[in-house]
Amino acid sequence: MSAPTIAVVGSVVVGRTYDPPLRDGTVGLAAAEEIGRELAERGCRLVVFSSDEDFIEAAAVRGYAGSDQARPGSIEVRGPYRTDHAGFPEAQHRPELFDARPEPTADWEVSFYRALLHVDGILLVGGGRSTFIAGLIALSRRIAVAPVGTFGGAAEKTWQRLHGEPDAATEEDLSALVGPWRSGSARTVVASLLRQHERRLTERERLRRQTDTEARRRARSLVAALVFLLAGLATLPANVAWRPGTWAAVALLVAGPLSAAMCGALIRNAFDEAGEWLRAAVFGAAAGALSAVLFIAAQLATNPDLLKGDSAARLGYFVVPVGFAAGLAFDGVLAKLRGTDVVQTTPIDAGTR
Repeated sequence: MSAPTIAVVGSVVVGRTYDPPLRDGTVGLAAAEEIGRELAERGCRLVVFSSDEDFIEAAAVRGYAGSDQARPGSIEVRGPYRTDHAGFPEAQHRPELFDARPEPTADWEVSFYRALLHVDGILLVGGGRSTFIAGLIALSRRIAVAPVGTFGGAAEKTWQRLHGEPDAATEEDLSALVGPWRSGSARTVVASLLRQHERRLTERERLRRQTDTEARRRARSLVAALVFLLAGLATLPANVAWRPGTWAAVALLVAGPLSAAMCGALIRNAFDEAGEWLRAAVFGAAAGALSAVLFIAAQLATNPDLLKGDSAARLGYFVVPVGFAAGLAFDGVLAKLRGTDVVQTTPIDAGTR
């Protein structure tokens, strides 16, 4: 697994108004530095946006660069192209750690939110409106997010939203994000973030395999549908070549709509996420065969000698489309057949009352 890219967002400025109110801002700044150090030790890439001391990025970079575990180019500095990306003091002493990636805009909000679309996880401490929006972006993208609610601010609000998200974080992870800050808390928070990331990767891989399986199933179903379509169409010239009135000619007359019905059922099944191609083929064949037999029976009721003359061959051009339509809508056809009163018993029932 490649090193995850983690954005660190927030602020813990004492005297600024936060909602919920800020708690232990000085400790929060130290916590951000510890988190940066832990991210470096766990091999994560760090994404920051500003070297201003009012934001936690400066403290996170200080801890990250001071860990002696940071690799060259592992600190991505995102922001408008006119921003001084060398504003971090650490960039003066260890410039090889920094990877400046200016955005083609002078609007910091555009560059900030756009950058959040390319990270693997977001870690929040304190913060205001932008921090809260960053947390919502993480939740909507279904990526790892660790809002440290211990210090209040928007991170606490995001933690409340995370608590209501199903399968986003375990109870252990949620508890670690709001517990009292002590030695080892940074390790716990980062571990929680990385566990979420691993679960997300596992889920994405499962969905990818499921998508591949569905694609293969759909391809097999469509290939089988094409084979049945060709088989159904092949009965049309065969009907002309066979002598009318024989059992083989009648069998072809039924086989044509039967194959066409299976083709229609498989085409429908190919786009039905919960469908099973064998079940669809059998149900489609049943619906198509019964529909074709009923159609032929209706024609025989008015012309008993229909199957003995040349009209029998022309009948195939009607029953094959009938079978295809019945297979395409096999559930409706079977439901209709199940609800049909084949033997009219109304007069009998009326006479017994």
